[in-house]
Amino acid sequence: MKNWINGECNNNNIVISNSICLSRNLKEVPFSNRLTPTEARKNIGLIYNILKNEILDEEPNLYEIWNEDKLLIKSYLDKQLITKELIKNSDKTAFILNKDETLSIMINEEDHIKLQCVGSGLDLQESFNVLTKIDDKIEKNVHYAFDESLGYLTTHPTNLGTGMKVSVNVHLPALTFNNEIENFGKGLTQIGMSIKCIFEDNKNTYGNIYKISNQVTLGLTEEEIIENLKGAVMSVISEEKKFREVLLSKCKYEVEDKIYRAYGLLKSAVLLGEQEATELLSSVRMGVELSLIDIESSKLNKLLVFTRDSSLQNYLGKKLSGTELNYERAKIVRSILAVI
Repeated sequence: MKNWINGECNNNNIVISNSICLSRNLKEVPFSNRLTPTEARKNIGLIYNILKNEILDEEPNLYEIWNEDKLLIKSYLDKQLITKELIKNSDKTAFILNKDETLSIMINEEDHIKLQCVGSGLDLQESFNVLTKIDDKIEKNVHYAFDESLGYLTTHPTNLGTGMKVSVNVHLPALTFNNEIENFGKGLTQIGMSIKCIFEDNKNTYGNIYKISNQVTLGLTEEEIIENLKGAVMSVISEEKKFREVLLSKCKYEVEDKIYRAYGLLKSAVLLGEQEATELLSSVRMGVELSLIDIESSKLNKLLVFTRDSSLQNYLGKKLSGTELNYERAKIVRSILAVI
């Protein structure tokens, strides 16, 4: 399975990545928020030993949040391998990664176990197949909290049933420009789904990359959840393409100017802020999707991660001031775009 950062995407690259999560709790064990640090760490050892002995071919990497560097942990948040909730209770949470960083097992987040598979493009079935195999093997070693009527028992009632959340990250600059995201959000809510921008600063969104997720897990099978979400994503993609055609027909030169200006700035800027870099990368990504610029999408994916403050400092192995961050960010952008 390909890591989304290095993978080439489909659907004209409008779809960037997908993620499937399974939330599970151990039978007759208090929920994570009721566990003491000692009890929670015992939980971590139990899950890690199961995975080490029976599931992964290579030695899995265990990251105990309380023992790790904060910049390292936040860099995995940038890669979408862990959640903010996992970091909040750092004295009793951990996560396990496989070598390719496509599989993440979060322990003692909101639930005891959150199995997550992150893949490239819209291949949800591959991600689902990977997760179900691991889920089945874990269940042979422990008893999950399960009810015949309600399904898997979870901290939040919205996760009851399958306990499965499916998400797809899509690039929607045309819908954003035309202020259509809110309208689509209302429509998705009516069918049990949501859409949310993944980049936010003081409640202002930027970057034009959105996560579309299911909100209903009870009363549906895993297959139905996947198919319903895939259908919603394809509908959003279709509308994004229509709005791009409208933009090009009405202001072709302005769109092209914005794209090429963004590309020029990224290749020559000496200082780049985090938000500025993300916005410029969105414009360049649109240029790639419209076949105006020839850049591998994997480069744009890498830059999407490594231009974040935490990931950049973790990569360089040191904390930086604001100006130093902006200088090093511009430097790494230039170096990645320069590679043929």
